[in-house]
Amino acid sequence: MNQAVSGFHKYLLIVLFSMSQAAGQAQTRLSEVDTGRIAPKSIRRFLKQQEKLGMVWFEDFRPSVDETTDTNRFNLNCHRFHLRQSPATAWHAILTTPPSQIWQGRTVSCGFIYSPGSQRVIFPGDNYPGLEPGQIFFIELRILFGLVKFPVGLVVTKVDQGQRTITFSYVSSGPSKGAQTIRLVDDGKGGTEIQHSALHQTGNVIRDRALYPIYHRQAIGEVYRNLKLQLDRLDY
Repeated sequence: MNQAVSGFHKYLLIVLFSMSQAAGQAQTRLSEVDTGRIAPKSIRRFLKQQEKLGMVWFEDFRPSVDETTDTNRFNLNCHRFHLRQSPATAWHAILTTPPSQIWQGRTVSCGFIYSPGSQRVIFPGDNYPGLEPGQIFFIELRILFGLVKFPVGLVVTKVDQGQRTITFSYVSSGPSKGAQTIRLVDDGKGGTEIQHSALHQTGNVIRDRALYPIYHRQAIGEVYRNLKLQLDRLDY
C-alpha cells in the first residue's frame, strides 16, 4: 500500500511539473518575435530596449496606471466624437475590427499586437480574435509631419460590456505614464457619442500641457475616422 501511495505521489509530481513546464513554454519571448514583419522601425527598437530592461516574456509588461494609482498629478484631456451608428453596433465594431485597419494612417501605425488569450503575436493581416483584457498594442506615433516617430505600448486593462467602456494603459516600462478610456453612449438620436479621456504624465511640463493634447487629439481623431469609414463601408 505504501509503495502504491508513494508511486502515486511521484506520478502526481511529474504531472504537475509537466503542466508547469507547458504553461511556461506557452508564453512568448520578446526575442522570438519575427521583427521582419514589424514595419515601424521605432517599434523594433523599442522591443530591443525592453529586452535590455529585463523584459523576457510579453507577460512581463505591466500597466503604468491601474485602480490603485494616484492620478491627481496627471494631466487630463477629454475629447468627443460622433458616429451615426448605434452604440451596440459601434461597440461590436470596436471589439472585432482588426486594429491594423483602425490604428493606421499618417499619425498612427499598428506594428503588432500580443494576445494573451491565444499567447501569440498578431501582425497586420493575421486573424484577429477580438479585443480582450491583457492584449498589448504596439503603436507608432508620428508627429511634426512625420519627422519624429516614437513607439507606444498600450495594455488593455478593462473591457466592460455593460458600460461599453474600454481602458488602455501605457506600459510601465515606457517613457510615458497614463491611461486612455473609451466610453460609448447613446447620443439620443440613434447614434453614438464616443467619450475619449486620457490621463498622462511624462515629467516634461511643456510636452504634457502643450504638445500632448494636440498630437493626442490628432492621433485618436485619425483612429475614429478610420472606424467611421469601416462602419460606413459595411453599411451598418
